[in-house]
Amino acid sequence: MTTDFSKKMMLGFIRKYKKRVIFVGVALVFTLLVGVGVSLQKKTRSGKEFQPESPPKTVELRLQSKKADAGETTDVPQSASFSLKPLPDELLQQLTSLENFNEDVVAAKYSGLRVLWPGYYFTLQSIEGSKATLVLDVAEDGFGVVIESDVDTATYPQLGDLESGKKLWIGGEILAVDRSGTGTIYLKTEHLNFGDAPTPPANRQPAK
Repeated sequence: MTTDFSKKMMLGFIRKYKKRVIFVGVALVFTLLVGVGVSLQKKTRSGKEFQPESPPKTVELRLQSKKADAGETTDVPQSASFSLKPLPDELLQQLTSLENFNEDVVAAKYSGLRVLWPGYYFTLQSIEGSKATLVLDVAEDGFGVVIESDVDTATYPQLGDLESGKKLWIGGEILAVDRSGTGTIYLKTEHLNFGDAPTPPANRQPAK
């Protein structure tokens, strides 16, 4: 009897407040679905952004250093490994996907990364003495990501005769990234090669 009475009371309550019951039910289901969706999105996003990436192709280069006495350049025994990827536009896309994270997390994606990239000569802005800022564009039409780096023109005298639009390869450590506009990447130059290949044929090493 008690069970039947309870059922009747419940059915009576549902009939009386049918609209409210339906509204509350829909609201609960909607909230549940939203919560599950957000949770899955975070897991998927986290997996895409922080999953281990396959090692990028690299090239080993013998660096040049300036002789203290003669001001000439010479090969030094040590070599450095430079990554050929991500390319500048790919790096900007990766950083854009991290726009909701703080700057420390974003900077960790490129901090200390040594890269070797092709670029097209745009200008050389004199600083003082033999110091100058080299400006390259990764797009031949001049509307791509900009690469800026301070260089010593005594080490790279070829820069003085370089024509606008000339292709060259720049290798160095990423110092900072400005994502505004088409993007600007600041490098600490360790290698310049004035040609279509990343390294001179005699010094070129197979990519790993």
